Amino acid sequence: MEIRRGALAADVTRLRERAGVVLRALLAVVGLAIVAYLVHDAGPSRVLRILWEAGPWLPLILVLEVAQFGSDYGAIRSIVGSQWQGIPSATRIRSAAIAYAMMVLLPAGRAAGEIARATLLSKTLGLARAAAASVQLQSAFLFANAVLSLVAWGVVQSSFGAGSALALLLAGNVLFQAFLSIGLIGILRYARFGRWLDGLRTRFLREQVASKPLDPDVRRRLPWSAAAICALGRVAQLVQYGVIVRAVGGVATVRGAFISHGIRLVGNTLGDLLPNQIGVVDGAYRAFAATLGFADAPARALSIAFVARLAQLACASACILVAAFARATDRARNVGDTAR
Repeated sequence: MEIRRGALAADVTRLRERAGVVLRALLAVVGLAIVAYLVHDAGPSRVLRILWEAGPWLPLILVLEVAQFGSDYGAIRSIVGSQWQGIPSATRIRSAAIAYAMMVLLPAGRAAGEIARATLLSKTLGLARAAAASVQLQSAFLFANAVLSLVAWGVVQSSFGAGSALALLLAGNVLFQAFLSIGLIGILRYARFGRWLDGLRTRFLREQVASKPLDPDVRRRLPWSAAAICALGRVAQLVQYGVIVRAVGGVATVRGAFISHGIRLVGNTLGDLLPNQIGVVDGAYRAFAATLGFADAPARALSIAFVARLAQLACASACILVAAFARATDRARNVGDTAR
C-alpha cells in the first residue's frame, strides 16, 4: 500500500511538472502572438527603421543595464556582510550571472533567480543564511520598486490627473510592491519561519548540523542599505528609459523618463508570469503611446519595449557565458584542492 501511494504521489508530481511546462509554453505563445499583432498594427517596416535608428544609443543603454546588474550584486553583498569574503569569487560571480539571466528569460524570473542565487550561496553560507539573504534582497528590491513607482505616480498624476489610467495603475503598483516587501520582511522576522530555516539547515546540510543556527538578529535585520542600493539600480533604469525614449525619436526629459519607466514598472508587475513580460510590457507602451507623446507614432512607443529587451537579452546572453566560465573555474579550483 505504501509503495502504491508513493508511486501515485510521484505520478501526480510529474503531471504537475508537465502541466507547468505546458502552461508556461502557452503563455509564451500568447505573449509572442500579442507582440506579432502589435508589430503588424504599428507597421513592421516602421518598427525596424526605428530600431535601426536607435542603434547608436545601444552602448549607453547597455552600460545602464549593467549598472542595474551591479546594484543587485552590491545589495546582496551588503546583506551578507562580513561573510561575503568567505564566498569564492567564482561562486559570487556565477550566482549573480545566473540570477540575472533567469530574471530575464524565465516566467516569474526575479523569484526564480533569487532561488538559484540562494542555492549557490548556500554551499558557503549554509542554506538558512542564504535563504534569509535572498528574502531580504527580494524585499529590498520590491521596496525600491515601490518608491520609484510612487515618484512616477506623482509625475503622472500632476500631468494627467489622479484619475488617469496610468496614475491608477501606478498607485496600485505602489501598494502591491510595498505590501510584498513588508510581507516578506514580516514573514522572515516571524519566529516560526526562523525555526523552519533552521530545519532546512539541519535537513539539507547535514555536515553543518553542529554549527550555530541562524542568528535571530540576522533574520530580523531590516535591509536598509540593500534597499538604498536597489533604489540606485532603479534610478539607473530610470535614466536608461529616458535615453531609450530619445533613441526611438522622442525628447529626452525628466518627465518623459518617469512616464516611460512607470509604464515599465506596471508592465513588469502585470506580466510577471510571462518570460520577460513579453506581450504585456509591449502592449502597455502601445496603450500609453499618447501619454508618452507618440499618439501619431505608435511604432515609436512600441519600440521602447523592444530596445530595452534587446539590451536585457544581450546582457542575459553574456551572463550565461560568464556563469559557464565561472563554473569551469570553480570546478578546476576544487580539483586542484582535492589533488593537494
